[in-house]
Amino acid sequence: RKMNRNGDDTEEERRQISNILTLAKITPSAALTISKLDLFQCGLDSLPSNLPQICPQLEILFLFKNNFEEVPEVIGACPNLQMVSFKSNKLTSIHPEALQPQLRWCILTDNCLEAIPHTIGRCVKLQKLMLSGNKIKKLPSEISMCTNLELVRLSSNLIEKPPIDLLSIPALSWVALSDNPFLDSETKDSMKVGIYPDIQKTETVLAGEVLGKGASGITRKVKTDKGSYVAVKKYVSNITSDGNPIEERKASIAASSLECSSMIKVLGETSCCGSLVMELLEGYSVLANPPSMKTCTRDVYRTDLTLTASVAREFVYQLLNALTAIHSIGLCHGDFYGHNILYRINDGGTSIKLSDFGAAFFYEKEALYGSLVEKIEIRAFSHLVEELVQLVDDSCKIRDQLQSIIRVSRDPSIGSFKDIAAILS
Repeated sequence: RKMNRNGDDTEEERRQISNILTLAKITPSAALTISKLDLFQCGLDSLPSNLPQICPQLEILFLFKNNFEEVPEVIGACPNLQMVSFKSNKLTSIHPEALQPQLRWCILTDNCLEAIPHTIGRCVKLQKLMLSGNKIKKLPSEISMCTNLELVRLSSNLIEKPPIDLLSIPALSWVALSDNPFLDSETKDSMKVGIYPDIQKTETVLAGEVLGKGASGITRKVKTDKGSYVAVKKYVSNITSDGNPIEERKASIAASSLECSSMIKVLGETSCCGSLVMELLEGYSVLANPPSMKTCTRDVYRTDLTLTASVAREFVYQLLNALTAIHSIGLCHGDFYGHNILYRINDGGTSIKLSDFGAAFFYEKEALYGSLVEKIEIRAFSHLVEELVQLVDDSCKIRDQLQSIIRVSRDPSIGSFKDIAAILS
């Protein structure tokens, strides 16, 4: 803390404090009780060293698109600060003292970090770590001490060897690793599709109704030249929190080629703009909403959502079939969550689709790290089944069956989805 000889804050410190309060549109008295501070694109490159005194109750700090070159030491001095985002800054380093036990959710996507300090081992409460789009070559061995770490995004870095210490963390359930040198030999460059003949003009695609807009691109409902409707996704080139959209495209094509009923069918690509053409899903609902700031790594379900015993059983077996299929070709989904599962229930039965391959990556099945990757996704599967237990009606029998599936999934001797499927068949 910078002070003059009388022990008072320096002029620079007062200027920083005043600037932050002005940008946040809060008064000094309000700052004493504020728990969330969002300073998006404010041109900041530093924080006042007495931030813990200004905002003693601060729990969440967003500094998206600022000019920080280092995650500052003061971050670690904020006793209640659990969630921090320095996404899309100019970070080249993290001050070792910025990493402290209270940290639960850390977002450092899209920067220029080359290394993570060994003090990451202090972060025993850390559950979510977002590092995609940096220049990291290896992780420190101390990452293994983050025993509560459940979700990691490490795509589009410079990782040279499989991060075994990370992949061995017992709680890890969702991981993204695409676009790293150690996976180069596994990337399926041959994943291409033919030209879809019934969309000839870019204008036809752009005129379509927007179905979804995400970090990796825009999906539209498009009327083909023959009058039928399809879904068309135009991918962007930007690196997302999950990884490289080009890798997502390859994974989507590979999944579709398995001809599994729970995969969204890829019909081809447009000749005019190279967009991916897929089957149009109508009448489908999303199983869950993404995690909230409070739940961190767990989806949020509608309070009025219930499933019958037969529907819950369909979810488990169709999704197990889908996961067995993709892992048979060394493809990990990486984001196996309810918010990426679509379903439709009608007289014809229950149809379930696994969507969003944004975090997916190809891996070497026979390697040590490959077996760890599949076990990680098995853990994600067990979490979803656990959530389904909470959704089923009062059928004790199906609850017991689902609990049995959870126990099988969490058995240390189980190494693959194929093993689970064999036991349940």
